[in-house]
Amino acid sequence: MIFALLTCIVLIGGCSRVISGTPSVAGGPATDDVAGLPVGNGPTGARTGVADADLPVEGTDNGEVDGLARNAVADITKYWKDEFPESFDGKRFDDVERLVSYDSTAPGGTLCGERTQGLSNAFYCGKENLLAWDRADLLPKLNNSFGEIAVVTVLAHEMGHAVEHRAGTTGTDDPTLVLEQQADCFTGSFFRHVAEGDSEHFQVSTGDGLNKVMGVLNYIRDTPGDTDFQGADAHGSAFDRVTAFQYGFSEGPKRCAAMDAADVQQRTTQFQFWKKAQETDLPVDEKNLRAVRDSLQEVFRDTGALPPELSTEPLACDGVRGTAPAAYCPASNTISLSMDDLQQIANPPAKDGPDSGYGDFAAYAQIASRYALSVQQAAGLPLTGQNAGLRTACMVGSWSGLLVEDPIGQRNPVGQLRMAPGDIDEGVAALLGDDSLIAADVNGDQVPAGFARLDAFRTGFQDGFGPCSTKYGA
Repeated sequence: MIFALLTCIVLIGGCSRVISGTPSVAGGPATDDVAGLPVGNGPTGARTGVADADLPVEGTDNGEVDGLARNAVADITKYWKDEFPESFDGKRFDDVERLVSYDSTAPGGTLCGERTQGLSNAFYCGKENLLAWDRADLLPKLNNSFGEIAVVTVLAHEMGHAVEHRAGTTGTDDPTLVLEQQADCFTGSFFRHVAEGDSEHFQVSTGDGLNKVMGVLNYIRDTPGDTDFQGADAHGSAFDRVTAFQYGFSEGPKRCAAMDAADVQQRTTQFQFWKKAQETDLPVDEKNLRAVRDSLQEVFRDTGALPPELSTEPLACDGVRGTAPAAYCPASNTISLSMDDLQQIANPPAKDGPDSGYGDFAAYAQIASRYALSVQQAAGLPLTGQNAGLRTACMVGSWSGLLVEDPIGQRNPVGQLRMAPGDIDEGVAALLGDDSLIAADVNGDQVPAGFARLDAFRTGFQDGFGPCSTKYGA
């Protein structure tokens, strides 16, 4: 997050809309489901007591990782054989001809023109109609970090490219990111099938199970600021990848096939750094707290809500539980902050580091969430319950969207505070965690499903304030 000496001329995304105190809930989502499925934290991973698939795999060591991969490909293939004719005008889904397992840590051969030594990857190669994976480095790392479902996620994505190839949903002139977005979307379609209990070898819960799947997409995102959405190697920011996955899970393969360059460009957050010091973080200190406060006041000014006071001292508040790192007291319209906790969250993420955080935006989004509660209170909306948490996530997303500047001029940011490439991904990571206030009510009770939390945040980011009260009613 950086400062830029610019002022807003045009407000976008519904900034000037008043938050209604009598929201309509017609057509709004239930807060206890995930795209129509019940929220639950049941088993996630390989099913027990199921015979392994009998698929030929070249180069296999017949170990545990290859067993997971073989079963995953079998289930994904079965899904697409059933679904493909329904989604693509009766066409048949033809099998991938070759499945190849290789060891990237050992001298090897060549697959699809790539030497396998040092190639920590999984990929589909259309010209040779093969699907290959690294059983020695990539898949074990993902399995150790996220569990067995991570292996399924990566291979479902690669099989998504096989779907594109067979359905003809992409062309030679499409940017790479369009292909990657479609593959992430097709991954979501397959995981809807798994979540409904129809996969032979695997299961996924709609609560922490889908959190792990989306966590994998966050983990394998592009490094913020390194690549542009038009780049030959662009695979997408975490926000882009999770968005595509959610479209597929919620709307199915036809939504994925509709993704083209215009669709992706309209909503992408995949931008290369294009200004000096754009990657500079905003440390959590009193000076920058004032800047964030001013930004929130400017963005929410037209709601008519009285701005809350900010305090860096702990404050007692009757009737609500204290929350960290920020707490909102409705009685006094005050937000109290724990600077130490906010600074911990603002630390850059580091694998296995004791001081690892989510990043600066994730810290300031905690404050924005409590500010959003003050706006809801002014509108007479309830501050407790899951709808309050979803409205809060939506409003934080709206604030975020109004600070984003991009090099192709699709947004006109409000005020002087700016979101840099990568900031939104920090929010994605925090929303997938168990300890964030971004999608929590006044008592700190977080909406149970990460899928719903991200969906609400994305709604606000893309569509502005309007849906926050109408979609997530009282």
